[in-house]
Amino acid sequence: MMKLKLIIPVADTPATRKANNGIPHALRVLNPGTEVSVGFLRRGFEALNTITRVGYNSPEIAEEAMLAEAEGADGIFINCFADPAVDMVRELVHVPVFGGFRPSMMAALGCGRHFSVIIPGREDPAGTLLLAKVIENNPECRDSIVCQDFTNLDVLELHDREALLDRLADFAEQSGRVHGCDCLILGCTAMAYIADDLRAELALRGCGITVVEPLSTGLKMLETFVTLQLNNSTAHLVHNEMNQRIR
Repeated sequence: MMKLKLIIPVADTPATRKANNGIPHALRVLNPGTEVSVGFLRRGFEALNTITRVGYNSPEIAEEAMLAEAEGADGIFINCFADPAVDMVRELVHVPVFGGFRPSMMAALGCGRHFSVIIPGREDPAGTLLLAKVIENNPECRDSIVCQDFTNLDVLELHDREALLDRLADFAEQSGRVHGCDCLILGCTAMAYIADDLRAELALRGCGITVVEPLSTGLKMLETFVTLQLNNSTAHLVHNEMNQRIR
């Protein structure tokens, strides 16, 4: 049986549990023999919508990832579109590690050429800077992302189905019509629950844009990497990083 660890990279609170209610929806894409254990951080911020928050929560994410590998996880998914601590964790474990951004981009590159991305929040310089940093870390995707915008709902408000569905559908239509986008990437794993409803609504509107949802996409890609025995490479490391810690 394959064992995957899904790390929710925020503190465990009633608000963050509600925001992650869509996880069972995403798990449906996995094979019946794949077991997924889910865990929150012991401390940290409730939402990772700034560079500061990502940096603060990253050590806890790394600790949870190393523990997951030690307990037998075959792959690790860090449940956030911004890929928090993904590169750090890849230097600390050998099993494959993904967040939401890279799998979404790889999937979109297989479906189209021009992408729109919608992230939580309102017109917010901090959120814009965070997305810019993630894109900067993945330069192969920079030219494909031609349109970006906000949901007008913060991360912990994304459970408002009616408001979110209307906003996503309107943005999808606009990005296709005005910017020629053929893929819409949902820029938060907390939107997993609404992806099928969005696809149905776009079909009713006659909008053929492809919707890429990062949680289900990332988990399925992680499962595929484990199946293909594509472990996280440590060939670029001179030594085991954790052996160098001052205790």
